[in-house]
Amino acid sequence: MAKDLAAAAPVPATVEEAEAAWLAAQTLPEPEQAIRALLHPGCVIVHSAVGHIHGVEDWLRYAARLGRTSQVDTYDVTVQRFGTTAVVSCLQEMRVAFVPELTPFVIQAAVTRVWVAAEAGGWQLAHLQMARRLPPG
Repeated sequence: MAKDLAAAAPVPATVEEAEAAWLAAQTLPEPEQAIRALLHPGCVIVHSAVGHIHGVEDWLRYAARLGRTSQVDTYDVTVQRFGTTAVVSCLQEMRVAFVPELTPFVIQAAVTRVWVAAEAGGWQLAHLQMARRLPPG
């Protein structure tokens, strides 16, 4: 059912709208449907200090176990367009409540999102790479 709802959701018309929708989806109380609607069926997500590589379904299961994300901010955003592909690179800071009754944990990452033009128009996320930022030294 969630897949059917996601398929019916409008795909963002521009890369900038896709980015805004992605960031907004992260902070929804129930984000799966909004996130799924933005993902290309072949999307691959590479993340975490241990090097997880997830497809769409694995990512959605993983993200559902994390805890609620209350805020996502991006900095130093660059967008490169290559025809029907756009590469967005940025620094990202997320606040995630791994334990609901505790203050959210702050995660900083260097992030690359690769958006592709969808067959029906608009943009879908085809690849996401997140590398946690550590203090220099």
